[in-house]
Amino acid sequence: MIRRIRYILIFVLVSAVRMSAQQMGTAVNTFMDFPVSAHVAALGGNNVSYIGKDAMFAVSNPALLSVNTDNLLYLNYAVYMVGTGYGSAAYSMKFSDKDAFSVGFQFAQYGNMEGYDETEAYTGNFSANDFALNATYSRYLNKYFTIGLTAKPVLNTYERYTSFSLGVDLGVQFVDTASMVSLGLAVRNFGGQIAGPEDVIMTSKWMPINVTLGLTKRFMHAPFALHLTLQNLQKWDYDYATNSYEENAGKVNAGLMIGKKFIVGVDVIPRSEKFWIGISYNFDRGLSLGNPYVFSLSGLSAGAGLRLYMFQIGVGVAFYSTAAVTGHFSVAMDINGFNKKKL
Repeated sequence: MIRRIRYILIFVLVSAVRMSAQQMGTAVNTFMDFPVSAHVAALGGNNVSYIGKDAMFAVSNPALLSVNTDNLLYLNYAVYMVGTGYGSAAYSMKFSDKDAFSVGFQFAQYGNMEGYDETEAYTGNFSANDFALNATYSRYLNKYFTIGLTAKPVLNTYERYTSFSLGVDLGVQFVDTASMVSLGLAVRNFGGQIAGPEDVIMTSKWMPINVTLGLTKRFMHAPFALHLTLQNLQKWDYDYATNSYEENAGKVNAGLMIGKKFIVGVDVIPRSEKFWIGISYNFDRGLSLGNPYVFSLSGLSAGAGLRLYMFQIGVGVAFYSTAAVTGHFSVAMDINGFNKKKL
């Protein structure tokens, strides 16, 4: 079984690298990389190795969907720039002691905008929206390995233009309970656009693939969890805008390229899991969006959550740049709490 998993992962990784090389520009559906909850946001927006009872981490790695998240409902919303925001919702359940399933959705609203034609004549206001459904299945193989898969149809509506895409996420998690170490590997957004406007030429119809590897370490006698995430492992060629005409002026050097892969974070989570406090630094955001001439917290994220009876409440904040700070709000409800036998 382990050998089969290894072969499948090698095939998926090779395919992901090939598809990434074919993207050749801005990919559609980048909103699916937005953080889906306050806790995910506090850990840099991407974590594939989390150890705990939070089904929203399955959006980063479907193998993180646990049978311990049975009958839970999640609601999340993030306030971005003026008039824009995004959110998500999910419901998780277990089929057996080894099989778990969840359904949910993600959306992004970019507000109302004024429309003008090529003659600068006003054509009225319009809106832009993204929406994706997702269905996740995970299976506990043995005491070490869990695998998962997510299927997600995506709808994009920008003014009068509409497109439809279909994607798949694949993931695996290795957990050693004795040493309290978790390793996660996920390939997200494996797919692309299958229908769209004929009069629009897109630079790419592929989804923005993200191959992510992560490590989480918890401690027996301390309420800490350390997280190390390496994201976008399929992408090793970064460019940036420049006015210089020097050769290779727009190329990112090797050290910067490697640095942009890292997300480091720490959680404070007691054994009772009554609350959590998280903080992280996303080097890609900090290096790409930080202003070298103005002090900013670009790349930094933080958040906290509290469990109250059958509810879990979380808040988070992520600093993208001096002009873009996002506030995240999450509520999770354990529907089992309505069962009087468990009160």
